[in-house]
Amino acid sequence: MVKRKAAPPEDSGQKDYRVNSGLARGLAVLKAFGPDNRPVGNTEIASRVKLPKPTVSRLTFTLTELGYLNYDEGTGRYSLGPEVLTLGYDVLAQMEIRDIARPYMQELAEYADASVYLGTPSGIEIIYIEACRTPASMAIRLGVGSRIPMISTGMGRAFLAALPEAEREQRIAQIRQGYSEAEWPAVEETARKAIAFASENGFALSGGDWIAEANSAGAAVRRADGYPVYAVNVGGLRSIITTDRLMNDLAPRLLGVTRKIEMVARGML
Repeated sequence: MVKRKAAPPEDSGQKDYRVNSGLARGLAVLKAFGPDNRPVGNTEIASRVKLPKPTVSRLTFTLTELGYLNYDEGTGRYSLGPEVLTLGYDVLAQMEIRDIARPYMQELAEYADASVYLGTPSGIEIIYIEACRTPASMAIRLGVGSRIPMISTGMGRAFLAALPEAEREQRIAQIRQGYSEAEWPAVEETARKAIAFASENGFALSGGDWIAEANSAGAAVRRADGYPVYAVNVGGLRSIITTDRLMNDLAPRLLGVTRKIEMVARGML
């Protein structure tokens, strides 16, 4: 078996030449679009991905030619194209966990009149891979494929709390890089309190920390050895999903949902 060449030490300052920077930049452009797929121009994309505008212009032209982006001649803006669906469809189709989780999630969504999501980690974010919602929960427009931050959401904090300490600290260090010196202390303090709470209670809370008008609770879905592989959350508008209701009713029910998913999926986790 041919082994992959080891990466240079993190503190060496050496560039990892195994990474194709052009591919990485192209994927970063695709990830710059939000879940609502609002059309954006090259200037805004360049700001989001922190690349020079000429570089972004070449990337968006190429991605448009390949069908991954649509270009509006009238506005000069781009939106995600149909070819993007092919990147994730096969992966989603193979995820039996969605079929296992869906009935339990839908039952909780209808009881709570709220949104219930199943997510999987991707770097310092969580990607929604299943969504169960009710009409009252549609005010917050997130669906399958949406990315949410680990550090400021109930689902993300629950996942962080379930990680081994060393890995959790590594992820937090990565998250730290996206905040300014002025912003980070308050973000970290709030998150660490929520993570400590989750370690004791099995679920984490977010009270308007990411979306100001929303509350959520999250819990990790673990393998038999205790390692987290997915997470589930329940949430919605704060006027409907109050903190008291989360603490005393919905979060305990959410824990029940995660335990059922773990039990049924035990052979595949």
